[in-house]
Amino acid sequence: MELLRADLREQCVKGLFPIDRRVDNGMEHWILDPFGEHTESWEWLAAVFAKPGTSPGDLKAANPHVSGPEPKRALPVLIPNRFLLAVFQLWPLAVSTPTPTPIIQAEPTLRPVAVGTQLRPAPDVSGALSFGVDNQGEFAQYRLRRGEALYSAVVVRFTGQLHASQVNATAREIAHRSGIKDVTDIPVGFRIRIPVDLILPEFLPPDHPRRLAWEREQKELAGFLEVVRATDLSGVHVILDAGHGGRDTGAVVGGVWESTYAYDILCRVKENLTRHTRATVWTTIKDRSREYTIPDRDRLRQDRDQFLLTSPKHTLQESTSGVHMRWYLANDIILDRIPKNVPRSKVVFVSIHADSLHASVRGSMVYVPSRYLRRESYQAKSRGMNKHQEYREHPRIQFSSTFSAKAEASSRHLAGAIIESLKRNDIPVHPNKPIRDRVRRGRDSYVPAVLRYSLAQNAVLVECSNMANANDRANLTDQKWREAFSLALVEGIASAFNGK
Repeated sequence: MELLRADLREQCVKGLFPIDRRVDNGMEHWILDPFGEHTESWEWLAAVFAKPGTSPGDLKAANPHVSGPEPKRALPVLIPNRFLLAVFQLWPLAVSTPTPTPIIQAEPTLRPVAVGTQLRPAPDVSGALSFGVDNQGEFAQYRLRRGEALYSAVVVRFTGQLHASQVNATAREIAHRSGIKDVTDIPVGFRIRIPVDLILPEFLPPDHPRRLAWEREQKELAGFLEVVRATDLSGVHVILDAGHGGRDTGAVVGGVWESTYAYDILCRVKENLTRHTRATVWTTIKDRSREYTIPDRDRLRQDRDQFLLTSPKHTLQESTSGVHMRWYLANDIILDRIPKNVPRSKVVFVSIHADSLHASVRGSMVYVPSRYLRRESYQAKSRGMNKHQEYREHPRIQFSSTFSAKAEASSRHLAGAIIESLKRNDIPVHPNKPIRDRVRRGRDSYVPAVLRYSLAQNAVLVECSNMANANDRANLTDQKWREAFSLALVEGIASAFNGK
């Protein structure tokens, strides 16, 4: 690190420590210990972040809250400005938390109140929201800009809704709250009011309990991140799954079946992992007629002969048991087929899908399992599952809180690497929160079952594209795009393990 020029040193720090940030009095560095047994010592931190001549004792003295001889994992330390290298002093300051203005309760009335309601700025990146209270309760206010639509600029962005029915329902609720009669004809600058309970926590005021809890959870998660090195994915086991199949076609838009094209991408990912890495590849599903061959055509023949590789085979005649048997099969691979000496941190589960969302939504997304939406213990009880060996061997799964936290941290790290790889390779990515730990439906949230019950420490569900968006659907039916996506996905998995 000491031999690198400034810009390369900065790249290394950003790659190793993605949550570090500049604050008013220096650099806030979180001890993540990415090197395993080699701890981040004061001496090492001085060599990486500080000016020549800075001693380890200088940094230790600047952090009296850290007990013991060396920094502790999952704690922040400060590199003061007087010691900080110039390249890090050029980083933009993190958004400061403004002093909130108290909310003044408006007088009761039967119509939305504009006069007498004080608003306060929200600390979101755009600074676009203000907050207040009217006779219907707390609201966030957004002024619509030229060229913006209620669906994409407000509902998708600030509430996290994606599915067409929920986006439309939420838009109607917001329109009613805001006194909008025609959602297709909203004047520029119109003040749109959004119920606060629909707002994503990162857009809430700094003192809001949901915002505070969300920030605390993000910081806590850093303490569970394991950065694992595996050049060329050597020693890594990747379990590939393609959504739906058999009688369950998944989403169908414009005559295109989700199951057919998700499976084609699985075949391409499998081929590229085998060709370009040393990973061990497993699959949960197989197509009886094409097996894992890759047809040389854009539009694919669509059939219903996929089956799960369970014992005996699950023919996917019923969607509920089909979903459950996927994760039972993947867990059986982890528990009984992968060698016992392979750490869980080197097990990857990737489920490939193509969503059907609101037509305004475009680009790839990655879901990870929220540790707060997992049960400690679970056993599925769909009819006919008991005939499969994978179910009989391990009918009930258990999750410790530590594993769930590790799984979310590792999965987020993997998802971030995948999204960055997709961007580098010019694959469209969803502009608003491309990494999500839950699916939002109105005011409810859930984690897809294949993630919620997975024993893989690195578990992601990849939505390649939004089939309801014409441009995304055109990409999905282009074999060159599917190959480019597959290569970018493999590159992302490899980069998550510091490989190529």
